[in-house]
Amino acid sequence: MVIRKLFKAEMAHAVPFAYSKRCRHLHGHSYKFELFLKGHFPNPAHMVTDFKAVKDTGIADFFDSFDHAVMLWEKDPRASLLKKINPERFIRVPFIPTAEMMAKAFFHVSRAILETGPRLSGEKGARVDSVIVHETDTGSARFGETDLVGDSFPDVRFDRWIISPGIRADWKVKTWVPKVAAYFKEAANGKRT
Repeated sequence: MVIRKLFKAEMAHAVPFAYSKRCRHLHGHSYKFELFLKGHFPNPAHMVTDFKAVKDTGIADFFDSFDHAVMLWEKDPRASLLKKINPERFIRVPFIPTAEMMAKAFFHVSRAILETGPRLSGEKGARVDSVIVHETDTGSARFGETDLVGDSFPDVRFDRWIISPGIRADWKVKTWVPKVAAYFKEAANGKRT
């Protein structure tokens, strides 16, 4: 059984080296992020998991981080200006923030949040199946379990993300970040797949 939870964000980014010159400059989109969870065993309420429980693990805070934020690659020359561009809401990442890389990153971070967080609705074996990032109504990227084998896109390196204090202050659940950082560290050391 697969369920879907939708999140939305108005976010700016830039894509250096893009074919379209418009994308190379700072610009924004009305993003939609689709999170697909899969499970073979029902919780006590006969669900894969409760949608509210998904949000309350920290996943809603994670996706809300991108709303009214600016996301830039750490090697983009504008990255040093993030505190001036949007002092309250910025995210600096070690990859170019394309829809493809966001889908990959959001899959891995959501998976880490779900796997390290509490089982709030008694779910049994629920896991992140995939994430779709809709950059526009006509363009999207999907990353999921089936993409793990043979993936040659850059690592998402959560340990190098810089998330502004203004975004962090808005999180209702603050415990997910150190757990996700530890999850990624274990994965880098071969202790997680």
